[in-house]
Amino acid sequence: MNNEFVPFVHSLKYKEIEHFLYQCGMEYQLSFHPSSCKMYKGVSDGRFAINDTLCFVDRIPKEHSVKNLNGALVITTKKLHTYFPEANAVYTTDPRALFIHLLERFDKERICSPFTSEIPLHAQTIDSNAIIDANAAIEEGVSIGAGSIISAGCVLKRGTVIGENCILRENCVIGCDGIALYKSMLGEILRFPHLAGVKIGNNVEVGASTVIVRGTLTNTVIGDDTVIGNLCNIGHGVKIGEKVWMSVGTLIGGNCTLGNHTTIGLGVRVKDNLKIGENVSIGMGSVVTKNLPSDISVFGNPAKRLRSLTTGPQR
Repeated sequence: MNNEFVPFVHSLKYKEIEHFLYQCGMEYQLSFHPSSCKMYKGVSDGRFAINDTLCFVDRIPKEHSVKNLNGALVITTKKLHTYFPEANAVYTTDPRALFIHLLERFDKERICSPFTSEIPLHAQTIDSNAIIDANAAIEEGVSIGAGSIISAGCVLKRGTVIGENCILRENCVIGCDGIALYKSMLGEILRFPHLAGVKIGNNVEVGASTVIVRGTLTNTVIGDDTVIGNLCNIGHGVKIGEKVWMSVGTLIGGNCTLGNHTTIGLGVRVKDNLKIGENVSIGMGSVVTKNLPSDISVFGNPAKRLRSLTTGPQR
């Protein structure tokens, strides 16, 4: 189960959260008395709710989610609250819309830490042995490990963590916002705020002009010893394992998981929210539309299993 959340810089009482709720301009009711002195430490994904955090639920939760929802402050509907009745709840007709509006205000006021709970709280730390080109743009709230090389034109956004001995080729963009749109019940087109970051392991190489999007409530993660080619796009919340090899022009949709030692050929497209196992080979130009188990080879549009396929070098 995912235990990651986006911490507040300082824990908040409900009355402090209410100040921002009021600014959202949406009607809501409470299942508890507003004088509650309970402290909340951050925001989390309602599918993997964390005790003492704020989240939202707009559909019937899965059984494994209910226990932790009971320890959270949940923006939801009165009907859905019956599935996790012990939780303090904020009732509204459109929970996702209210949650988005609330996160927008948190982000504007820098209420949330730039790093998720996976990363120890610390200020910007750039190791003295990192090599950074004068034409790279690095925001406040970025960490870069020893021996890493940041090339000309790279942009590293707030909440990015780069491990040791990494190479970021020219014009990479790491930690920008992605496209996570929601049409509210009132017809508003809302963009879900990206409050998490990007965590890149050790000995990772990222090709020129590649974009790695920051997560919304959980980090986008690139595992140790992974190589990503030029002109790739990694969507928000993607988890890439260790020793993955990804060729030029690959597109990975948001919230996908790629297992260790997977190899991906030129111009592959992977649909969002998929799980790809370990030691998977995906042939050039393939379009992956379904989850893939470990230890298989696939090719085509849509990608189908082959008896044998070698894609890229052994990792």
